[in-house]
Amino acid sequence: MKNIHYILLLAMCALSTTQLSAQSIADAWTNMPAHISPSVIKSNRLDMIDLYNAGMKACVRTFAGDTAQLITLGNTYLNLRTSKASTLQIKQIQTGKKLIYVVITTIEGPVPNSHIDIYDAQWQPCTKPKRYTPLAVEDFIALPKKEKNRRKELLKCITLHTIQYTMSEEDNNITATPSFLQTLDEETRKEIESSFHSQITLQWKGKKWKRQ
Repeated sequence: MKNIHYILLLAMCALSTTQLSAQSIADAWTNMPAHISPSVIKSNRLDMIDLYNAGMKACVRTFAGDTAQLITLGNTYLNLRTSKASTLQIKQIQTGKKLIYVVITTIEGPVPNSHIDIYDAQWQPCTKPKRYTPLAVEDFIALPKKEKNRRKELLKCITLHTIQYTMSEEDNNITATPSFLQTLDEETRKEIESSFHSQITLQWKGKKWKRQ
């Protein structure tokens, strides 16, 4: 009897794992813990999915008084405007036998600035350094590292270290844009922007992201 119970337990675990892996991004977002996006409650999420699937504008009023809109809903990716000045992106990625969710929160004031969180299939936080190394302003400088003085001069021009991250349905790469250049006055920006990369791609390598 013990062996039968053990076999049944293994079968149930395997079925549970398969269900998690097969879960759509719509289901994952619906069942996502409230603290990740507190302004858009579960009933709102369900309404927005229904509206989107019906080909209608998927907008709802949040309890905070803002209007949230589901902009993109694919098989593994969604893009949600949570307010006039904020967005939320969620990307579902199968890595080996494990499922992870990449959640990108972007605040758009005074310029877009993003924060990346990574969760496992049970929406428990993953250790980010194991998956990717966060970018810094100096990573965008398109000059050899031996030009130390010029690089220091460029860094002194940047007071707000804002970076915008985006993903899409097409692949698992992360695109980083130097939104900090938008914080500069026009004269300074025109003078130095050619010394910076216009974007950096963090390419998905199966288990982690590496700078392309």
